[in-house]
Formats: sequence, C-alpha cells, structure tokens
Amino acid sequence: MTTRKRSKQQEDRIAQEMGGLVVPASGSFWARKGDARTDDYLVEAKYTDKASFSIKRAIWDKIRKEALLDGRIPLLAVQIQERKLVVMDEEDFHELRRTAAQRGLGEGSVS
Repeated sequence: MTTRKRSKQQEDRIAQEMGGLVVPASGSFWARKGDARTDDYLVEAKYTDKASFSIKRAIWDKIRKEALLDGRIPLLAVQIQERKLVVMDEEDFHELRRTAAQRGLGEGSVS
C-alpha cells in the first residue's frame, strides 16, 4: 500500500476514534486547517513507513498556530510503521490531567 493511502487511512481512523471529522483536502483550505478535527482538538497527522520520524519545530508551530486561532488544542498524530503516537504541548497535557483529576477520572494527585 502506498504511503498516501496509509496517510489517508490514518486520518480516517483518527477522526473516527476521536469522534471528529476528516478535514477535506488535508487542511489546504484557508478556513479548515489540520487533517482531522473535533470540538476540542485540531490534529495534524503524519505517517512514515521508515524507522523514524523527525518532528521539526516548523511542523509544531504551524499546527499550534492553526489550532489556537481555531480555539482548539493542537495534536500531532505520528504513525511510525505500526506504532501510533500523539504529541501535545506539555502545558495542554498538564491541563488535561488537572481536568481529569477534578472530574475524578485521573490519577490520585497532580501538580
């Protein structure tokens, strides 16, 4: 299967699992950025069949800016072969943990 087809499958899977939508044309429209979106998150999806993937500052800055302008939390979904990862800003991670703990969904103590 081509990398392009795998990337499309990744976008479809992410949108479905998160209860969101795939962005048509992978965010190339000025008003709809990212590859997938939910009410809370804007996801940029990257796929490689190689053994590694390098996250460049420019990739993160782009999705972060687009997400913040859209009132969403930026996520970078990276699939390296069959390994699926999600990258998020550390501040957003801690806020997510605090919110989960306040709702009784998270770990015992958070700082």
